Amino acid sequence: MYEDIKTIVINKNRGWRGLAEALIFDKDTKTVLSMIFSFSQDVWDDMLGGHMVLQDNDNYIVLTFGNTEALPKGQRSVLIKDFSATVVKVNTYKKTEWVQQALNNNHYKYISNFKRNKNNHTRSNWNCIGIRVIPIV
Repeated sequence: MYEDIKTIVINKNRGWRGLAEALIFDKDTKTVLSMIFSFSQDVWDDMLGGHMVLQDNDNYIVLTFGNTEALPKGQRSVLIKDFSATVVKVNTYKKTEWVQQALNNNHYKYISNFKRNKNNHTRSNWNCIGIRVIPIV
């Protein structure tokens, strides 16, 4: 199902308070998966290295992507505006049996960082439920 993923787009809005949205597109540019996520330092470091983990109900999806030079360097809470990259590899792991397979492919660290990333780096309850806050102008 995820083999045809070709593009990842990441958007971060100032009103999202530490959250960003990942959109994954297949080769025919249809949305395959979208996910709201937060940036722990480990997840941000993985992204700077060209790796990101997403999930569906049954799987962890590890994406390897290019164009990492377009990501802002330094502080992870900076504004990302329409970052887009080509996905060069997709690995899918069943949640019930991911550990050994991920170890064999050197992806264990990425999934582990993703699983530990539970918004613990912030105290705002808004971040835990994925509400987009847009100021009234």
